[in-house]
Amino acid sequence: MKLQILILTLFIILFTACSTKPLDPVQFDELQREISFINDIKPILDKRCVSCHSCYNSPCQLKLSSFEGIQRGSSKKNIYENRMSADNPTRLFVDAVNEKQWRGKGFSSVLDSMDESNESIMMQYLFQKNKNPLNIGKYSPEKDELTCVKDKDELTDFFDENPHKGMPYGFPALKKQEYNLLMTWLKQGAIDDTQKDISTNLEKEQIKKFEDFFNNQNIKYQVSARYIYEHLFLAHISFEDTSGNFYELIRSKTPTGEKPQVIPTRFPYEGINGRFYYRFQKIESTIVHKTHMVYKLNDEKLKRYNELFIETNWERKAFLPTYDTNISANALRTFEQIPVNSRYQFLLDDVHYIIMTFIRGPVCKGQIALNVIQDQFWVMFLDPKYDLSVQDKFFLHDNIANLSIPNEYGEDPSLYKTFKALDNYELAKKYETNKAQIYKQYYPKGLFMDAIWKGNPNQENDSILTIYRHFDSASVHKGALGDIPKTLWVIDYPLLERIYYSLVAGFDVFGNTAHQLLVRTHMDRLRIEGESNFLEFLPKKSRIDYFDSWYEGWLAQYLSVYIPSNNDVDISYKTTDYKKEFVQKLFAYTNTKKDSINFIEDGYKKTPIKNIYNSKEEIEESFKTLTLPNSSELIKNFNDADSNLAYIKIELNSGENLVYTLVINRWHKNVALLFDEESRLDSSKDRINVIKGFIGSYPNAFVIVKQNQLSDFFNLLQNYHDNDIHNKRLLNYVVNRANPNFWEIFDWFDKEFKKQDSLQYGLFDLNKYISQAIEQ
Repeated sequence: MKLQILILTLFIILFTACSTKPLDPVQFDELQREISFINDIKPILDKRCVSCHSCYNSPCQLKLSSFEGIQRGSSKKNIYENRMSADNPTRLFVDAVNEKQWRGKGFSSVLDSMDESNESIMMQYLFQKNKNPLNIGKYSPEKDELTCVKDKDELTDFFDENPHKGMPYGFPALKKQEYNLLMTWLKQGAIDDTQKDISTNLEKEQIKKFEDFFNNQNIKYQVSARYIYEHLFLAHISFEDTSGNFYELIRSKTPTGEKPQVIPTRFPYEGINGRFYYRFQKIESTIVHKTHMVYKLNDEKLKRYNELFIETNWERKAFLPTYDTNISANALRTFEQIPVNSRYQFLLDDVHYIIMTFIRGPVCKGQIALNVIQDQFWVMFLDPKYDLSVQDKFFLHDNIANLSIPNEYGEDPSLYKTFKALDNYELAKKYETNKAQIYKQYYPKGLFMDAIWKGNPNQENDSILTIYRHFDSASVHKGALGDIPKTLWVIDYPLLERIYYSLVAGFDVFGNTAHQLLVRTHMDRLRIEGESNFLEFLPKKSRIDYFDSWYEGWLAQYLSVYIPSNNDVDISYKTTDYKKEFVQKLFAYTNTKKDSINFIEDGYKKTPIKNIYNSKEEIEESFKTLTLPNSSELIKNFNDADSNLAYIKIELNSGENLVYTLVINRWHKNVALLFDEESRLDSSKDRINVIKGFIGSYPNAFVIVKQNQLSDFFNLLQNYHDNDIHNKRLLNYVVNRANPNFWEIFDWFDKEFKKQDSLQYGLFDLNKYISQAIEQ
């Protein structure tokens, strides 16, 4: 008997030790009024939740940027995982339209009451943070192994192991009023009172005009509308700058006058059975910067569409092209009947938007394989008047077979097709050889400066675009930002179209790993093509040396197939620093201003740090000094995913505030290899760029410096060493995620961005904010 009691006692002790502490009942001060989602709740979600929960990279795919996203709930599936077979898409507002359909796709509710409880998962997450407000350790929503709980048992286990991981995740808790509002709304049943599709009269008028254009059944209109749609399907379309409304162009089951009903397809060039209509649907989700790609439609644009596509003469009789994705994935083949000049001019008219789609879409954080590009480079464009794919009526047609893209294999290519495509460089070689021959024929003296496009006359600084890579995201900007980059690109029409269809229209984030590998490796070739086009503007004797300097290492040079032409260049060079001299000529020709902070002139002398700063010019001069190569130990310690983009607020004594973005550009020995990127970095050549205003979508840090602290701040940046003393000083300026005033500081930067550029404004993403939480 005693033995049985002993065994029972040991069992109870063991069971108790292994059991999980049950969830505490939520506590809050319930408000005695009806809570409005749109007026009370959405502003809180936008300010405190959407900054992490708004896209594919949202933890657990939980999107809090609209009521529909909250209602959909969360999923255990990781969008960015490696997969042997393509997955079914889970695009909000597209692949399912109600809660029942999302449950069928594996999404779990965060609003429904859990078993034996009147409390939802969302309520418990908020309560957990409220009772455990401290942030302890590191928080990286994109990297942390989140369980994405679906029921009470999983939630209980998660909080037992992670008591300090309530919501907001890794940031200060909500204010008492915000907390009570949210909890009361959830207890009241989470009622949605959003009024849909509130459009202005001007917007309604413009929508009617453009829908009439897109749905005109004349064959010429149908082909043109399809071409335009395939380039605008990701756009946030603005009909009126001041309304705050944005629209998306969709293919709908319903005609104008009825509620739009999107027809889901994996790619925009896929066919649809039966009649469909091009429609404009208001974007109801909160606008976030990482996916915000603005495209304006107005009377001038409609006139331009008619001029480019309808009024111009087509040499071939218009016909409806196939939707066979083996063909339609390549626009050069699909839309050959549209005059190539019209297609290229259409892209150049809004080339900043087109390039931006490469960077921001369609996966929310830029292209998955961003290690295919340098950290900073400039892009130029070949003028249509001198682009022989435009001017020679046979060249593009004769080379279409050599201009295939791997997206023609779809979202689920087999291993056989993958290795076949990876091994096939012959088409690229043939195209480059043919291109060199015809350019030699037309321009026997070689290309000249006039062949560079000077930009749109009605837009500023779009002849040269700057691309910054921010680890695994990127941004694109008008003008030549930074100092002269390692590499430059010149993009002609065939290259521009293929990059777009490879990285945007034909890229599937839900595709298998082979699909993504093909896109990444194909982008290697397209990058080299852009760089090769640039080298044609330098003396031919220098081209191979420049190219080899960009691809250090025998393996990189083996994999990076460069086919230099034997063509001359019709530009007179007076020095042997050809790239630098070209840039000087380019700036004069395109009337491009040099970056006043980051561009380093010959003979520039380092400016000593001042004891007192009295002007903006003095501040920017010290920033300029910090941009020199190897000017600070800081960038050797802060150049990874968590620390390469910072927003700096300088508080002047006058009450004025200055805002800059600090970017760290890492030096790559080459970007030709898919793996082991760290081994190809040289931190001694890393550069800091300091840009006026805001760039990028994923700040790693907010920095606040008062005017009388500037001397100490600049001294710290210039003389930084990774030790306790300097790291403690750094925390005087860098806003840690555990700072109790974090949200007020975030709100200030958010409002300032909106004030500076309300049309391009969108919420920043905090998923990459510096991960270590430090209680001060």
